[in-house]
This record gives sequence, structure tokens and C-alpha cells, in this order.
Amino acid sequence: MTNTLLEASELAIEIDGRQLVSSVNFSVGKGSAVGIVGETGSGKSLTCRAVAGSLSTIGGRISAGNLKLNGKDLTDPKAYAKLYGRIIGLVPQNSLSALNPLMRIGTHLIETIKILGTGGGIGTKDRAIDLLARVGLHKPEHVMKQYPHQLSGGMRQRVMIALAIAGRPELLIADEPTTALDVSVQKDIIELLGQLTREENMALILVSHDLGVVSAATENVAVMYSGMVVEYGPTKELLQNPRHPYTKALLAARPSLEHTGRLIGIPGTPATPDAWPTGCRFAPRCQFVQDSCLQNVPTLQSVGSSHQVACYRADEIEILDNAGEV
Repeated sequence: MTNTLLEASELAIEIDGRQLVSSVNFSVGKGSAVGIVGETGSGKSLTCRAVAGSLSTIGGRISAGNLKLNGKDLTDPKAYAKLYGRIIGLVPQNSLSALNPLMRIGTHLIETIKILGTGGGIGTKDRAIDLLARVGLHKPEHVMKQYPHQLSGGMRQRVMIALAIAGRPELLIADEPTTALDVSVQKDIIELLGQLTREENMALILVSHDLGVVSAATENVAVMYSGMVVEYGPTKELLQNPRHPYTKALLAARPSLEHTGRLIGIPGTPATPDAWPTGCRFAPRCQFVQDSCLQNVPTLQSVGSSHQVACYRADEIEILDNAGEV
């Protein structure tokens, strides 16, 4: 990828000696966005923690692979000392628990701006008001005086985005930023993130369990399952022509205005690290499983110029799909 800001290569993560994430590969350039999707427990948030440098808070560490930001190695925890807030911004999924209930919104922003030193010569209060207006909050002077519980979920999430961009970061990580929000509010938040990415020339990692959420604001998508990336490629192509059975299953289970038929759930539950199968980790839930799938874990292979899939039967499944047999 030209103008690459962040690149993960064969990234592996372990906690308490157990490898929970392995062989993660993706990259994101300035002014562009990558989505990471998958069910709960797929490794999405752990991967984001690795990028944000917060694995140590849960006893985790990067055990293998490379993680580079602007070409600099981030596998050393010390590398993050001056990055968080200034180079990397984070939008967490639960705004209510992330904000101090005893502090006004203005105090949150002013303290953050002072710590990061990004007033820009206009004063911290004016900078805070400007940030609230930047994320689409009306009457920002009034919002400054409010406490977190006095705002709606969508407004609090906009505040979290304002806090995340206060340091003018080059990379913004949004970890399930639309969880528990109304569908119409979800759309507004995703559009805002996409707009900021383009206008501020930031890179964006957007994490979600819903392929529909990432489709509106990303150029590429990494689909994770049981700690591995099983499909990676351009968002539009991946949604129109998914090549991994898990990606197909996620799409079939997603409600939409266009989908009027019966939704098809994915049978079974994801394997846990203590009981990962020897071969493909999706095999116990896959309708296309055969003996070869049970022997070795498949790795990402190219099925197009920028499209990769980790499935031994990807070509066969596409033929069946095109024939209307899937």
C-alpha cells in the first residue's frame, strides 16, 4: 500500500502464556480506513490493544510478528511512551464508563488538551469548543457545561471522538464505537469517522462485529475468526464476492433493508484457545468441511490483486456459489 502508515505482519498476541491471536496481517494508509470484523472473541479488540500499546494492562504481549507505524517498530512497549494521544487516538466502545461522571465535558477536554499541548495558540477552552463543534455537536458552549449523564449516547460518543482527535493523531482506532446506539445514530457516527479520516488525513481502524457498519467508512476489511484473519481485501469486493465460508455466513446473518428473506444464523459457537482444532478453526461450524480442512491451519492466499482468503476450498466454493448451489 502506498503511503502506508501502519502495517501488521504475522502479528501474534499472548496472555499468560496462551496465544490468543496469530498470523494477523493488514495495513492502513493516511487518509484511508480498514475495518476489522468478527464475532465476540475473534481477537478484534486484542489486535487494537496491540496497536494502541495497552496489552500490558491485561497481562498481554506481542509474542511474534511485526507492527510498524511510519516504519518504526512498535513491538517494544517503550515505543508508545510519546505516541498515545498524539500519534494514536482511541475511541472506546462504552463512552459512559470512559468518561468521569463527576467531571463536566469541558473539563475532560481542557485537561486533555493541556496534557497533549495542542491548544494551537487559541487557548484550551476555545480549542475544546472548536473540537465539539468539529464533531457535530450543536451549541458546544452549552455541552461544555454538561456532565456525561446529561448527554445522549450519540452525543457522548461524539465527545469521545473529540477527545480522541484532540492530539491531532495520525491514527484513530475506533473499537466498536456504535455499540448500543440507535441505528440512525450509528449511521451518523460512522459517517463522522469517515469524514474526519478524509479531512484530517488520518488513518482509521474501525472495529465492529457487523460488516454493514464497516462498509460505509472503510476501503479494506479484515475478517477475524478465533484469533486469525481468515479473509482480507477491498471492502466492496469482499462484500460482493466473499470467499471464506465464515464471511459468507456473517453476511447471511446480517439484517438489512435489502434482505427480505429469512436470516440464517451460524450454527455452533467459536472455538476457545484451549480447544482450537488442529486444522481450520472454522471447520466445526463449516458446511464445506472436508478431511484436508482438519489437518493444518490454512493461511491467507491471494484470490485477486488485493483479495486474500484462508480457506482450502475457496475456489470450489466460488464455483458452487456462481452456480447457485451455495
